[in-house]
Amino acid sequence: MDIYDVILSRRTIRRFKQKHIKLELLRKIINAARVAPSAANLQPLEYIVANKKELCDRIFETLGWAGYIKPKWSPAKNERPTAYIIILVRKDISKYYKWDEGLSAENIMLTAESLNIGTCMILNVNREELRKILDIPDSFIISSVIALGYKAEISVIEDIKDSVKYWRDEEEVLHVPKRRLDDIMHINGF
Repeated sequence: MDIYDVILSRRTIRRFKQKHIKLELLRKIINAARVAPSAANLQPLEYIVANKKELCDRIFETLGWAGYIKPKWSPAKNERPTAYIIILVRKDISKYYKWDEGLSAENIMLTAESLNIGTCMILNVNREELRKILDIPDSFIISSVIALGYKAEISVIEDIKDSVKYWRDEEEVLHVPKRRLDDIMHINGF
């Protein structure tokens, strides 16, 4: 797949097959994150890769899933991620780390997509509990968690109508409203 096709095919996935992701693929994904642009090349980000089932189960309990889907929803036990990448920030290195994180996270998710691995970036995290579970030093900010696994669901884009809220249809397909290109693109001025 060329990069444009990878970008267009990447969707947030919240249901995963229970198939182990090889460590060599996770290393490849982190390597793509490592080479992402970094403001002033300060490189404040580090990563924890979790792929042991027992540890993944503990991490899962610290996460909030799919806030728009009601009633409260999270993947069933047989649909949970099989790996996580926790993005950490070394404190006091760069005030621009949020941009660095966005660029790094996108590299993670696009590389995963190119390997047919689904991802879900999660910001709703019980950071203090996760810090305890992973023994993360206080000198790091826990920025986000990216759940990974082989895809067990379909997620599709549709034109936004009345709401930005994603939803599942009766076939359990996840629909994600996006603004139309012509509604957001301004040429040579607003």
